Amino acid sequence: MALPSSQVTMVAIMSVLSLMAICIPFWRGLALAFQARRATRHFTRAALEKVLQYGPKDPGDSLALLMLRVLTKSLRSKEAREVSPDFVVDATKQYVVHEYEANYARPIGMYANLLPPVGLTGNATGMLVLMVSKHIQGTPLELGALGLALISTITALLGYAVLEALRLRIYGRLLRCLDEVVGLHRAFEERQERAAQHAPAPA
Repeated sequence: MALPSSQVTMVAIMSVLSLMAICIPFWRGLALAFQARRATRHFTRAALEKVLQYGPKDPGDSLALLMLRVLTKSLRSKEAREVSPDFVVDATKQYVVHEYEANYARPIGMYANLLPPVGLTGNATGMLVLMVSKHIQGTPLELGALGLALISTITALLGYAVLEALRLRIYGRLLRCLDEVVGLHRAFEERQERAAQHAPAPA
């Protein structure tokens, strides 16, 4: 039995819509992941000290520079003198991690979590078309429906895995950036302590 062109068109349209429904959250999550990767870019200790001394020419969206600016401002405040510097450093680190979670990690996770249900919807649609094609006896329609189900599921799962892997990797980059700022602060404190020890005693 010849397969009507309208049925072929129907399978093609459903396949395109299914892939578009998967690609839209995937590409948006991927774009956010690249922005997060840029925000967690590495700065050497010398570059951070230069920023601390002269101020950033272009602050951009770097979370390391954000922590450096917030930490410097917090330690100079009057309230910071009444608490331990380690508490101020820890609170600043939590603030920057919260900014990362709000602007990058949660939206990326949201887009990643959208993919499995969308893939399941495409799978269910493909199975439905496959069952309908059994009554029509159209082998190309059966293959198209099976392809729709498999492609939707595999593409959605791969997209989910990619976004989650990127999210975890970028979180590790964030922690390394923040540890570099904490190390800079500790080195600055050690220099201050050595300078205070070698300072001449008042007469």
